[in-house]
Amino acid sequence: MSLLKRIESARPGSTAPAAPGAPGAPGSNLPAVPGGPPNVATSPRLTSQAPVRESFRDVKFRIQNRVIQDLDPKLDLSNQVEVRRQIEEIFGKVIDEEGLALTRAERVRMLEQITDEIIGLGPLEPLLRDESITEVMVNGPRQVYIERSGKLELTNVVFQNDDHVMRIIDRIIAPIGRRVDESSPMVDARLTDGSRVNAIIPPLSLVGPVITIRKFSASPFTTDDLIRFGTATPDMFEFLRACVEARLNLFVSGGTGSC
Repeated sequence: MSLLKRIESARPGSTAPAAPGAPGAPGSNLPAVPGGPPNVATSPRLTSQAPVRESFRDVKFRIQNRVIQDLDPKLDLSNQVEVRRQIEEIFGKVIDEEGLALTRAERVRMLEQITDEIIGLGPLEPLLRDESITEVMVNGPRQVYIERSGKLELTNVVFQNDDHVMRIIDRIIAPIGRRVDESSPMVDARLTDGSRVNAIIPPLSLVGPVITIRKFSASPFTTDDLIRFGTATPDMFEFLRACVEARLNLFVSGGTGSC
């Protein structure tokens, strides 16, 4: 018996259809058993379905487009306090007009993500704010890795598409007067906090636009920290101090994130 027929027969008040070849079964030459259940047609499959709830991401993109359309075109984006105030005001109005049933946590998260898209670096902002992350690697719109404690981790952060990644790249390099295109598909830049950025786009990249951001700690390690970690000894630092004071040439090598 097929899955559909088993579901139909399990419904209250329904009668299981006879197996093929059994007495009374459709197409069977055997007569129905006297006193047995009548031959009833299987009820038609229900075609109505419950409406599918729109995904959080789709709702966010729709609300984001409305917020951008309603923002004052003369607004100074460098005045982040005023920009945030207007975004929050328009966001609340649009949510009320749409009649969206969002929890408080969803509402706060959506507002934060939309604000990051308008005045920040979009999906990268939460990663850049996380002080435990030392590097962010975007391998196309669907793969974003981070380095934390010297180990690589795949995140659940994604971009809409290649164009979305390109907009973030343009936002990074625009303040320093750089450009990136097919004739110059690789660019280096720095964020306002000094973090180093490297971006590569097709045709040089085969997976779409690629971004690497090397972050710097807000509080760099001191010599005492490195001695405590066991990275170096006091004698090693005394030797380096003597080399610097003697103005000797030094060759430094090793991993970017190593201490």
